[in-house]
Amino acid sequence: MKLLDKMKARWALRNAGSRPMDPEKRVKIFRRLQKWVPIASLLIFFVAVGWILVLPYQDYNKRTYISENALLPGQANLDYGYNDIYTAEEYRAKILEVQDKDSETRAKFIHQEFRRTGFVSALQHFVIDGKTPKMGVNAFAINRAPRSDGKEALILSASWMSRTGEYNTNGIASLLSLAKLFKRNVYWAKDVILLVTDHGNSGTQAWLDAYHGTTPHDELSSVVMPRSGAVQGVVNLDFPGIQDYETLGVFFEGVNGQLPNLDLINTIVAVSQRTNPPIQITLHDDSKNPYENHQYSSYLGSLNHMLTSMKYLVLGKPSSDAGLYLRYTIDAVTIHGIAGSEHLHQLFGFHRIGRLVESTFRSLNNLLEHFHQSFFFYLLPQPNRYVSISQYMPPVILFSCALIFQSMALYYLGTKEIPNANVEKTGKIPPAYSLEKRHTMFAFTILIITHVTGVIIFNLMQPTFGWKYLVQFAENETLLIQYGASVAVCSISVLLSILYTKPSPEHDATILKSFCLAQSALVIATVSLLNFTLGVATAILILIPYSLIRPCESHALKLIQLCFLTLLSPAGLAAVFSQMTDMPLTDVLLSILSDYHVVRSWFLTFVCTVYWPINMAMMILVFSKSST
Repeated sequence: MKLLDKMKARWALRNAGSRPMDPEKRVKIFRRLQKWVPIASLLIFFVAVGWILVLPYQDYNKRTYISENALLPGQANLDYGYNDIYTAEEYRAKILEVQDKDSETRAKFIHQEFRRTGFVSALQHFVIDGKTPKMGVNAFAINRAPRSDGKEALILSASWMSRTGEYNTNGIASLLSLAKLFKRNVYWAKDVILLVTDHGNSGTQAWLDAYHGTTPHDELSSVVMPRSGAVQGVVNLDFPGIQDYETLGVFFEGVNGQLPNLDLINTIVAVSQRTNPPIQITLHDDSKNPYENHQYSSYLGSLNHMLTSMKYLVLGKPSSDAGLYLRYTIDAVTIHGIAGSEHLHQLFGFHRIGRLVESTFRSLNNLLEHFHQSFFFYLLPQPNRYVSISQYMPPVILFSCALIFQSMALYYLGTKEIPNANVEKTGKIPPAYSLEKRHTMFAFTILIITHVTGVIIFNLMQPTFGWKYLVQFAENETLLIQYGASVAVCSISVLLSILYTKPSPEHDATILKSFCLAQSALVIATVSLLNFTLGVATAILILIPYSLIRPCESHALKLIQLCFLTLLSPAGLAAVFSQMTDMPLTDVLLSILSDYHVVRSWFLTFVCTVYWPINMAMMILVFSKSST
């Protein structure tokens, strides 16, 4: 107690001897803050963008390495030989005869081949929801490990259709030949599930739901489904056509920004490099650097890889069927054969595909526990280089700070110049700790209205809404009606809110803008923890426009700002994207709604209930009046 009394006495003496800050100086400080905070925010924005652009530069990222020592990639003796190549070629001839037939015929062919090899095999019938529901059939088999209790498993999968739109002929032929190889060897410590899916993502999602027991019980799912243990890794084969391939592409992006453990990708890269001769590997299907002859070709090629990956992640869309497994904490990648004729000396076919997959599975077979040593958050500028989360998260913090600084400046200082009259007498300068009343009710009311509108739009855009209430229309017409209804609801909400606003101190546009910027900062910082690229894309899209938008008296300026905000709205961005890519608007909408319904992407939810409401509030802001 004596020590506390001494501290209080010392603090009282210090306060007694201190002088209050000169009001004139306080005025100057606050005026400078008013002037320089927006400029500083823009500078912070450009620093953050520059930070992101520096990441692909080789001196600012690191070389990948295997963290899990048990994997030992490329160090096993391989058995895939000429007899297996002959087997794959035989299967390819048979697949060519059945691949054009209906789903049931194709699945029964795979089912019979699995049975002939000696596997426990089954067919899975499923329904694809839609205005006109479709039937699909998956075929799968389980190779029981002779030396384990069946509590762990690996998956080798292939879809009937490749991402290129061709039949995945070589991919399925390779899977069937590898199935025979796996059956005749006894060194497996894990079960191997062999899966051939129908209708791409829909078939894979249907199988995952059934395997994990989340499929509704109906007559199609009444058959008892053979099961194995917890799946530790998945390799999906995508080798379209019957030709040889020049480059091996790796697709690894999952739903809602999820990524597989980096060790799985590192294992495939290491095995491909140790294959004799090595297999040329790339990310996605970028087999040729578009900037090959440029002075900074290495940097621009890495930037291109990184932006392609971010394109998939920002939409929450899996880049391949393998991306669906990540929702179940199963690490998965797709290896894709890229055809080419420029480098004939590096073409590869069944032999090197088989040895690559066998070596990869031999490494995964060595795992003592689930992947956990390496990174789950990263960016890949090259197959053998990565950017860790500690390097790419600071830009998001800078984006959020740029918005927060502006929000605080608007809330405490406003936009009008701080008066200098009677300062010495009154000292009425609004410091940060001011208890002066703020008119926040208007801002809260507008944000509540726009968010309720966003929820209404979200329900209008549900695929099931169109299937239930717009049965008489074709699919394209249904999508356009939903799109038009959403735009109409948005317009009505904004118009009624504008009519509600009055030129009074209670309806303060400055506070509304402050709240909009603060909410945007909160959204960017929060979303980036779940999906980094979605947070970055949102920040780059809105930070400068929202900083410049303000209420004004000029009707022409109001119209210009309204048009610009309309382009930044989800409806405007969808139309702009459709025009830039020559992709019909209905296809853009169908892709977004399909991702939401089939693979449970959060992108539609984020756009309708978070992004669009703030955009509508900024539209209302343009027609409000600043009183601060």
